[in-house]
Amino acid sequence: MKQQKLDRRVEILTVAREVLAEKGLEATKVSEIVKRAGIAQGTFYLYFESKNALIQALAEEMMGKVFDAVSQSLLESKTFEQGVKHGLRAAFCSMSEYLDIYNILINGCAVVVADQKDLRTLFDPYYELLETYIEKWQADGAVDAKLDPKITSRLIVSLTDQAVDDYYIQESATTVETYIENLTRFVVKALKA
Repeated sequence: MKQQKLDRRVEILTVAREVLAEKGLEATKVSEIVKRAGIAQGTFYLYFESKNALIQALAEEMMGKVFDAVSQSLLESKTFEQGVKHGLRAAFCSMSEYLDIYNILINGCAVVVADQKDLRTLFDPYYELLETYIEKWQADGAVDAKLDPKITSRLIVSLTDQAVDDYYIQESATTVETYIENLTRFVVKALKA
C-alpha cells in the first residue's frame, strides 16, 4: 500500500511538471493536472493541499537530487580544490535536469510558499554538508582557519545559487564549463589558507 501511494505521488509530480513546463505557473490548474493524471480531484488533495504545496514538493525533489549529487562528489574528492570543482559541477549539472521548470521552481516557489521559513530550510542540508567539509579542509590546512564554517557555507551556497540562476535563467552566452571554472577559481582563492 505504501509503495502504491508513493507511486501515485510520483505520477502526480511527473504530470504536474509536464503541465507546468507547457503552461507556466499561473496558467497551470489543478484540474488540468488531475485530468492528465487520470485521477479524481480529491485524490490530488490527498497528496498535496494545494498547487503551492505541489510546487514546493517539486522544489524539494530538485534540491534533494542536487544534494545527493553534491554530497557524492564531495565524498569522492581527495582535495579541497577537487571538492569545490566537483561539487559545483554537480550542482550545475543536477539543476540542469530541471530546466523545463527551473524558473518556476526558483522564482515561483519563493512566491507561493506561505511560510518563508519552509523555503529557507531547503538549503539547510547544504549548509551542514559544507560546514563539515570546510572544517575538514581547515583541519587539513587547505582552508583558512580564521573563516567561520557556518558563515562560509552560507556564502558558498548563496554564490552557487546565484551563479546557477544567472547561467540558466539569464541564458549566459558563455559555456557552463567556463562558469564552473570561474566560480571554482573564485571560491578556492577566497577560502585558501
